Amino acid sequence: MYLVVDTWVWEKAQRGESLASLELLAKIYRKCEYRIIYDYDGEILDEYKNHIRELPIIRMFRLMTQTGKMIPRPKSNIEIKDFDKSDLKFIQVAITTPNTLIISGNSDFLELKKRLEKNKKLKEVKILTPEEALNVL
Repeated sequence: MYLVVDTWVWEKAQRGESLASLELLAKIYRKCEYRIIYDYDGEILDEYKNHIRELPIIRMFRLMTQTGKMIPRPKSNIEIKDFDKSDLKFIQVAITTPNTLIISGNSDFLELKKRLEKNKKLKEVKILTPEEALNVL
């Protein structure tokens, strides 16, 4: 299974604002069949690196990158009307990889989750909150 993990999850885990986010990242690290995907251009990795600042989360991030838990994938060129352009890269990577879940608690993603059924190209994209992901993974 592949996962696109929004920076929101990393941020909330490191600030201690979401225990579910922290538990989720630990679960992803421990379960070898789960892989976090990012774009070949490295935009997602760069965003992670700019936001991850607390030592325990930095260590987890480094271990995930060093052990193959994070792998690059291509991006589609899809555009989504009324969606935060800075978050579009997460959707673009998810679309190109089968069996991918997007995990976020960000309001833009949660609003998009409600609109997905109406868009044929995005119908296969699944968005889960960290709490929902913990129950599924």
